[in-house]
Amino acid sequence: MGKRLRSCVRYAVAVTLIAVSVPLPTLASAFSACWTTSITNLFTGLETPVTRCRITGGDTVDYGSDSDVPSVLYPSLGTDLTGQCWYLTSAVTAYLILDRYADGSANIGLDTDPGTPGGIIAIGPTLPRCTSEPTPVTDPAADAWDYVMSYVHDPPLPDLNPVPGQGITGLETFIGVPVPDDHAATLTSGASSLEVEIVVDAVIVDWGDGHTDTFPPTDTILAGYPSGAATHVYEVKDPDGALVSVEYDWTARWRLVGGSWSALPVPNTTSAVDYPVAEVVSRLTD
Repeated sequence: MGKRLRSCVRYAVAVTLIAVSVPLPTLASAFSACWTTSITNLFTGLETPVTRCRITGGDTVDYGSDSDVPSVLYPSLGTDLTGQCWYLTSAVTAYLILDRYADGSANIGLDTDPGTPGGIIAIGPTLPRCTSEPTPVTDPAADAWDYVMSYVHDPPLPDLNPVPGQGITGLETFIGVPVPDDHAATLTSGASSLEVEIVVDAVIVDWGDGHTDTFPPTDTILAGYPSGAATHVYEVKDPDGALVSVEYDWTARWRLVGGSWSALPVPNTTSAVDYPVAEVVSRLTD
């Protein structure tokens, strides 16, 4: 009897240790990342696969499988101790699992326009499932935006003739504006490559007297005095100065290599010049 009692005591202690070492499931939590790993069975020494999740701003919790996690999960991309991989998160993402294989690897797609059918493109290659806590990679759309905004920064530099201070009603005022060349680049973003194109679609001139012209971005039209075709005739004097503003109307787009293009809403870049306009009055003299 004594031996059996001691055996039961040892078993009870073992059960207590297991309960302490495995966190209880957490309900209605937000998870920053869920990846796969394994834990060692204290009795058999065998490895048991689990889904391990990091509670946002807190500890990790182990679950028997992805389906046991008490949250809707979405795929995302990251890097762990072995390199690039995919994982699950409760934060909504634009990524999709296109194909998933027995070893946990998957082909991941990106929905470039969730509101429009056909906007899903594969961003391969096939990625393994993360097996340690991942570090998220950047969003390709965010990388494209950062690149475009680092390029689109210089405002137009208009050249007016007659120069400011010598504008006269009834005479042509020429404006010359240098236009940046079309720009294209290929960037690396996480596990994928993306293409970016940036162009000036038009040059918009507000002459400051209620008239606005939109010119195509060509050197011949915007060459300035004397050969350029971008001109304006002021009809009313304005000694305080008309405010001439000039805008580059930018168009930018990006895509993952081989995918469809997505537009980026790039703001125009603008500069302004005070342009006083005088009036020449003819007089008869004896």
